[in-house]
Amino acid sequence: MTSIPRDELNRTTCPIVETIKIIGTEARLLVLRYLFDGPKGFNQLLRDTGLSSKTLSSTLKFMEDVGIVERRIVSTRPFKVEYILTDKGKELETIFKVMGQWGEKWVLEKVKIP
Repeated sequence: MTSIPRDELNRTTCPIVETIKIIGTEARLLVLRYLFDGPKGFNQLLRDTGLSSKTLSSTLKFMEDVGIVERRIVSTRPFKVEYILTDKGKELETIFKVMGQWGEKWVLEKVKIP
């Protein structure tokens, strides 16, 4: 694995910093986690994530704007919308798996997260 020079981490164009800006909130992480399993409707995401309607709505809008989630109209009568990951969003799953493995090894067993 190639390491990133320290001076790169201090720049505003650092790819790691820019990625964290896109996925780095708890709400976004939760939405991504559930969308990795496949398309979901708004109400299903609301139940799965435990987020408020307002938070989920703004989170999904942001994720659409940055191109990692797509909103699709499934039917008009009754009106039904589902959210699906774009190819760009699907590529984040690898990052999540590695973060999960790291968390299981170093965080969950040793520290109680508040």
